[in-house]
Amino acid sequence: MASRFHRILQRRAERAPLTASGHINLVPLVDILTSIVFFSLLTYTGAVMSNLTAFDLALPPVVVTAEQAKSIAPEKTLTLLLAVRLQEAGMRVEHSGGLGGTPFVQDIRGLDSTSFEQLRTTMTAIRQQFPDNKDVLVVPDDGVSYDDIVHALERIKLAGFSSISLGSRERATQVATAATPGGR
Repeated sequence: MASRFHRILQRRAERAPLTASGHINLVPLVDILTSIVFFSLLTYTGAVMSNLTAFDLALPPVVVTAEQAKSIAPEKTLTLLLAVRLQEAGMRVEHSGGLGGTPFVQDIRGLDSTSFEQLRTTMTAIRQQFPDNKDVLVVPDDGVSYDDIVHALERIKLAGFSSISLGSRERATQVATAATPGGR
């Protein structure tokens, strides 16, 4: 009785003439098919998306009477532009004053814990004066550290402002002029 190993070898020897020239490496075939499917899907979704977004709609005109316009329009829209500028020497809180109000500017010296608490009290007072406004723009200078920006954002959030935007001024550029020979 032959062992299992010998039976396996005997079967391979019997099949050897049938599969001698039929070895196919499937890895390159799978790679090519995967690439074809991937690029086909990309092309298909691109064509479908361009068809979905290319609508040419002509809406009918809307006629609004004067009475309807008065009832739809908000009574008093408060537009307050509030900005906090972070500089190396300190902070500056500015707002436009709302509708008909006087503009407000307050300078806070330094970037330490007491100045950040002063920022919080100032922002809390502004929030109480304008309860409908939740928008603040924070604009740091180039030299202000990341930690100071985070501390300022935390204090503004604690003051009750929920829509805080981080803006950026155009970075200062220095143009170096090389001295030309001959003193031109």
